[in-house]
Amino acid sequence: MVNGITTYAFLVVARRALGDEAYGGLAVLWGLIYILGPGLFQPLEQEIARATADRAGRGDGSAPVLRQAARIGIVQLAVVIVGILATWRVGLDELLDNRVDLLVALILSLSAFMVAECVRGVLSGRHEFGRYSAYFAAEGLGRLFLAGVLAIIGVEVVGAYAVAVGIAFLIATFVAIGNLRPFVKPGPPAPLSELTPSLGWLLIASLGEAFMLNVGPVALEIVGDDLGAEAPGIFLNGLIISRVPLFFFQAVKASLLPTLATQAAERDLTAFRHTQLRLVGAVVSVATVSVLVMAAIGPWLVESLFGDEIGARDMALLSASGGGLMVMLSLSLGLVALDHARLAVVGYIVGVAAFPIALGFADDPFLQVESALVAAVVAGSLITAALLKYEYSVHARAGRLPVTESARD
Repeated sequence: MVNGITTYAFLVVARRALGDEAYGGLAVLWGLIYILGPGLFQPLEQEIARATADRAGRGDGSAPVLRQAARIGIVQLAVVIVGILATWRVGLDELLDNRVDLLVALILSLSAFMVAECVRGVLSGRHEFGRYSAYFAAEGLGRLFLAGVLAIIGVEVVGAYAVAVGIAFLIATFVAIGNLRPFVKPGPPAPLSELTPSLGWLLIASLGEAFMLNVGPVALEIVGDDLGAEAPGIFLNGLIISRVPLFFFQAVKASLLPTLATQAAERDLTAFRHTQLRLVGAVVSVATVSVLVMAAIGPWLVESLFGDEIGARDMALLSASGGGLMVMLSLSLGLVALDHARLAVVGYIVGVAAFPIALGFADDPFLQVESALVAAVVAGSLITAALLKYEYSVHARAGRLPVTESARD
């Protein structure tokens, strides 16, 4: 809650301080950070947490795990930095308005994000959720504080607000890290295989989800050259307002996965399907209401908070893409709970592949990106639903999840 509210506040302050054109550059940078950061490094946090928890259960220290994870993270970071520098003169410079300060901010933010994910992985694996939550609160508050100071003293350079994003990651890491020594005691060596059994599949799923969440402003910068430098900023503002239900769904997703996994482990297909259907039904209901609400008051909210004008159709489509992504995530939970994470990535691959194809079916740049986002989540949801239905039948025929008479009815 704190992180979400302060993120909205940060963007409002930055928009008011920077003006239309400069804020558009910040919007593109924001999209790149939140595609590459979570997409590349969140799987590393998940694997650190799993390996750390496993060692804690055996009474082994996790210092070797953290060292091995840091090596993996550094290699990932080095590859992405080389890729960023290599593409700077072949298109990335134009995406970032030819501003070297935005390039520096991107590299700083990704570097800080990698460090933060390693620390969060240890805290999660050791069930230090007080410190874990402190990270998110400190990140949001730190970012807002820095933006507030910059605005008060009259700084109007976009690079300063961009660098504040990366500095906030570092501030939050230092707040959360405290004294990690009790949790990273020496232990048996950590071979690479201890951290990589599911890393590849998690990486694909994480990049796919991050892409569909944050690609909008970046895509609009590419297809909407004629709209002006302020267009990505307007799109980002509409996007974050329309995606409020998706923000809260992340907490629901985290709490429901253990329930589904328990029902699968107990071989109770009836309860499993009932829970899944209730979840999807609730998500569809919330998404439908959200589309109607955003079409009615979304433009007013964007204008009131950011001073930007956006149409009711735009807000409805952006809300629909967020609702579709919630449906897709709800269905993916079922595949993950049935221990088929490899199948869960198929929906993300299909969704990402559908996005650039769907970009060509409209003339207006805003409509191009909005309809492509909707097409991506619809395609991903349909594939994921088909795979989940297939898995139901496979498990039932094998007798691993027997179907009761009520379920057949």
